[in-house]
Amino acid sequence: MDNGSPWGTQSPLPSALGLWLVGLGIRPLYGRPARSTDNAVVERDHGVLAQWVEPGTCADFADCQQRLAWAEVTQRERYRAPNGYSRSQAYPALYTNPRGYAPQQERAEWDLGRVTAYLSQFHFRRKVEKYGQMTLFANTYGIGRAYSRQMVEIQLDAATGEWVIRDDDGQEIQRHPNRELTYDQISHLRLAKRRKHDTTR
Repeated sequence: MDNGSPWGTQSPLPSALGLWLVGLGIRPLYGRPARSTDNAVVERDHGVLAQWVEPGTCADFADCQQRLAWAEVTQRERYRAPNGYSRSQAYPALYTNPRGYAPQQERAEWDLGRVTAYLSQFHFRRKVEKYGQMTLFANTYGIGRAYSRQMVEIQLDAATGEWVIRDDDGQEIQRHPNRELTYDQISHLRLAKRRKHDTTR
């Protein structure tokens, strides 16, 4: 997936959309920033769609959606590849995908355990603010004035669901139960944007 919003973020923490997919058992794979060749076929398709649809000239959203529908049908069913087949003829299984998304089943299939296990693999650093606080997603956590303006390392403990805070020597200094990792907040994309000064380990 692309690194830009809403797919990814400029932070080492994944986006709410990425975490929603993880909860459904879909692990997002992100391309390298500014490396369109990592996903060249999709990037090329976006370029062709932009040329065919010309979204900048659309009268409104409905007009743009109508043009996109036309482009999709043309690409899949009318446009012929060098072998003489359209995409729908060459790949008929695309129309009988047994893994179709069923919104009514989402809540039963979505698993917070997948999210915490995925997030626990991330190590990231955050600068503690002047008054001894730091922000994770949408919430503020107190670290203590003794660590004001210092960098700390943060990791999620998958077993307990707690944020583990360590100092520069790797010593654990605090734990905080997370307050943002819930199905409602993630599925409604309510996680706040991360700070620009986040740095990876």
